[in-house]
Amino acid sequence: MKYLLLLLLLLLLFPIITFSQSKKFIPIDEDTMEFISEVNFILYYKNNPVYESITNKDSVTRLPNNIDFDSIRFYKLNFKEIGLKKTYLKEVVLLSKKIFELDEVVVFGIEKKELIIGEKSRFIKKQSKPFAKNLNYGLLFREFEFKNRLINKIIFFVEKVKHKTTYKIKFYSADESGSPITNQTLQLGKVLFESPILTLVKNTKNKIEIDLAKYHINLDNKNIFVTIELQEYYDENNIQIQPKVENKTKLKFQLSKKTNYYAKMSDSYTKQLTKELINMNAQINYDFAFHLFEKPHKSNLIAPAILLETTLKD
Repeated sequence: MKYLLLLLLLLLLFPIITFSQSKKFIPIDEDTMEFISEVNFILYYKNNPVYESITNKDSVTRLPNNIDFDSIRFYKLNFKEIGLKKTYLKEVVLLSKKIFELDEVVVFGIEKKELIIGEKSRFIKKQSKPFAKNLNYGLLFREFEFKNRLINKIIFFVEKVKHKTTYKIKFYSADESGSPITNQTLQLGKVLFESPILTLVKNTKNKIEIDLAKYHINLDNKNIFVTIELQEYYDENNIQIQPKVENKTKLKFQLSKKTNYYAKMSDSYTKQLTKELINMNAQINYDFAFHLFEKPHKSNLIAPAILLETTLKD
């Protein structure tokens, strides 16, 4: 990926940045792992302010060595203010956005019966990925998205199919663990749904819709990880084949503003995939913040183009 090459070049050309717990830090958005610039902070000694400044726009913020302090306070418009003792000041300072609550308004209406869950954005052709037999990537849908709803349909998008392709759709229960600072990973549980073997015929392309209503899939209080699992490829004579990579059936990817795309990463030395599924967009946000002190270009943040159509329970 483009951003990984950039980070690798950065690490080769410049010394690795090291931090002391009390002298250097960068502020990062706790939810998106994006770098936050120009955060106000005040140093205190015995509850009295002794120094005030603003964090840097594009680099690590270094505290002056000649200021004695025992605590620090951070504040920025639209973020929650936080205070820390000096001993708890780490190299990464996590700030969270304020949630603005409006005065209560009672609206009499009907909740939308049909609702599509997922992002609809611009496709990035060069990022399309072949269907995989192994569980290499997928999309996480979090439990709050399914409250009082049943899944009626799955919608996904493919590049033009060059060979007849059989596949399955699988839903796994899933739990997120860790954080992007130490790699946020996904722990998969049991299979909640497995479709029969489905088929894409040659020359099929773009939007694919699979009706799931008859299965009455109820996923209240569960995170689900959605994957499309390759079964086999066939030629015109219905004989199993192994096509070249460029002729494999590919799932389209799109620009994403979320952090719900999990995949196995490739080791730059061994070229082997990690055992764990890693939160890719959260990791990219964090890497850009920590190493480059900026937000990634939107083209670096992608996700599989998968949607779920849901309906209200009766």
